[in-house]
Amino acid sequence: MDFLAPMFAAIGVAAAAIPVILHMLRRAPTQDMPFSVVKFLKPSRPKLTKRSTVEHWPLMLLRILALVLIGLAFARPFLREVVPLDLQDDVVQSVTILIDKSASMRRDGIYEKVQQTVRETVNELSDQDLLSVALFSNTSTTLLSREKWATATADERTAMVEGVVENYEPDWMATNTGAAMRMAADELAQESKVRRNIHGRRLVLITDFQRGSDVDELKSGNWPANVEVELKTIEPTKNGNVGVTFVQDRRADRIRVRVASAGDSVQQEFALQPFDVTGAGVGQPFRVTVAPGQRRSLILPAADPEAGKTIVGVELQGDDHPFDNVIDLPEVENPVVKVAHIGPAAINDPESMRYYLQRVLDGNVERDVQLVDLVKDGGVVLPIPVDVKLVVVTDAVPSGILSSVSEFLERSGTLLIAPPSADAVLSLKKFLPKDFNAVEADVDEYAMLGKIDFEHPLFSTFSDARFADFSSIKFWQHRNLVLPHTAGTGVRQAGGSTTPVSAPADESRSAIAIQATGGTSAENRQGNHCSVVAKFDSGQPAIVEVNTGERGRIIVFATGWHPTDSQWALSTRFPPLLTRILSLASPAQKEQIHQTVGDVIRPGELISSEEWTVTCPDGTEVRWDQPLPGSDEAVGSSDAGNNGDLSSQPRPGKGQDTVTLGQPGRFVVTGKTEDGEYSVSLIAGLATSESRTEMLPLGQLQVLGIGVESDVEAQLETDNRAADEANRGQLSANDLEHRQKWWRWLLLAGLGCLVLESLWASAIEKRQMAEAA
Repeated sequence: MDFLAPMFAAIGVAAAAIPVILHMLRRAPTQDMPFSVVKFLKPSRPKLTKRSTVEHWPLMLLRILALVLIGLAFARPFLREVVPLDLQDDVVQSVTILIDKSASMRRDGIYEKVQQTVRETVNELSDQDLLSVALFSNTSTTLLSREKWATATADERTAMVEGVVENYEPDWMATNTGAAMRMAADELAQESKVRRNIHGRRLVLITDFQRGSDVDELKSGNWPANVEVELKTIEPTKNGNVGVTFVQDRRADRIRVRVASAGDSVQQEFALQPFDVTGAGVGQPFRVTVAPGQRRSLILPAADPEAGKTIVGVELQGDDHPFDNVIDLPEVENPVVKVAHIGPAAINDPESMRYYLQRVLDGNVERDVQLVDLVKDGGVVLPIPVDVKLVVVTDAVPSGILSSVSEFLERSGTLLIAPPSADAVLSLKKFLPKDFNAVEADVDEYAMLGKIDFEHPLFSTFSDARFADFSSIKFWQHRNLVLPHTAGTGVRQAGGSTTPVSAPADESRSAIAIQATGGTSAENRQGNHCSVVAKFDSGQPAIVEVNTGERGRIIVFATGWHPTDSQWALSTRFPPLLTRILSLASPAQKEQIHQTVGDVIRPGELISSEEWTVTCPDGTEVRWDQPLPGSDEAVGSSDAGNNGDLSSQPRPGKGQDTVTLGQPGRFVVTGKTEDGEYSVSLIAGLATSESRTEMLPLGQLQVLGIGVESDVEAQLETDNRAADEANRGQLSANDLEHRQKWWRWLLLAGLGCLVLESLWASAIEKRQMAEAA
């Protein structure tokens, strides 16, 4: 027999000696002896007598027994015994099976092993045990709750487990193991407060436990002490993995990719095969060697000039696990751009505008730019090539090329006019609005830029206060650009922000504040829209943009950038301005945004439209007005049971719809704006962490303070299974004492002894009194 509080048993035994001591003490005689004559006796004090024998043995034993029984009752005794847990009706085990469904689980051989492991784990449970099943990748989803399991019949439970197993399919998300484990453990710990009959709480983690999984959530806070973790690792048919990812490069005419090999890889020789929009290969594969645990970056061309194909993706060949071997790349429209020049071909003359134009284009860090002179020596004039998007005019345009200019504008080309004289502007008057004119200006010493529209695309890159200072540029001479209807109606002001920038002062001119303001615009009756982008301090237009409808755009400078006219070419603002004009005329890439699978986007904000459509990589579409799905899972994921690759979230307001990118590939967000239809391309790539597939050390969770029994450790303890089963089957001391409740009977027996002792003592006292009488 054992005791929960053995101290009370010791006190009871010690108290049992009190009746013995009291029975053995000396005490005064209790009887008066009658004498006939006591007159001649001297008075004396009563004498104590020592008992040599114990009177009333039964009474003393009852008292001893009562004290001992009461002390034993307070000690809460119990008998050790083995009670099989599976025979208990009121003690159960709560189990949560947490299944990894991240992208790394797509490797060969894992799918079948996950199904087998789930079935084996469920078969080990008893009928009284509670079970819940959850899937996790970057977020967790509960598929089977304990409440549903507890109320289901045996056949229904079997059907539910088979449904989970058969419908299991990994997604394309990253692995957040820490957050999923923390959430499941908190639910198990909370359940123990609600259900008093829960004996054990066990979290079964089924995962590949790859190195790229996020376990940072486990580093904060303490793990619940009453939640045991059983780690069941799943290994693929073949170890090792190699993944390819896109790396942003500063140049737009080339592609940079990174090939990373897992630490347990064996293969080292691979090939990269670029492909076009149809999926067909472009050129020959690029060979690459990557050692295990290493990574290597490669630069690929953005297009194949010989085949005339643009590279939109690349596939890694030679890897045993293809889930991370294909990536989409930014689509480069013009990897090599051509710029045509109409003017003197003075390549090495520092007094000519072509000299500075060549140096700006040669210094372009985004892509290669070829400058083509259309006016050759001897007066030979060439037509504008069809692949040219920007034409720079630095002199009067010969009449023989005007028809080619017209065709160029009809192809939506951009014409930049930097006139050294008014005649250079007037030579293109047929393409300008009616009543547009140019005359030489009378400049007092020099002119400066007074107002700039930094909201205009030409100057939007200079909107930051650090780059908005143009006060150091002086213009020695310029042309006055006379816009149509400037003196009457038809001239309007476009709103803009104001950014004062101080200009240097000298003896002849006070400081001038350059302000960003809306440009003046005019519209002629042919429909050409004319707007002033920048003005001189005199108020005269410095830069004018003419949009010729759908045919093209003309940008007119009121001055040249050669030293005779201005200090423009010597300014640090000149190269980025020309580069900006080139980018607007011939964009290197469509507007594309790089994302990671699992990112949440707001299509309405991306395109500034409340009505939008998202086209998924598999061709399905998600519209702004389609009903919201009932699941939080990404549309098109296997466990959601829907089509597509996006998950719409609750709509807090107009233009605030959120969708989740559910798989890698190219998404296109299209919407209608005031300027027409507008689209943005989103390239969702797989999280790079999913390619790190080598397994973490089995002791990683123990290092984080979590008691884990892995499946390997369970196998090593097979020889001690009998002893382990005995320990599992034995209830705790509290449970045994609570189950047996010996203290009740001992307390009743002790109280019974006290009642019997009282009756016995009363009877003895009455007898003695009767004898004395």
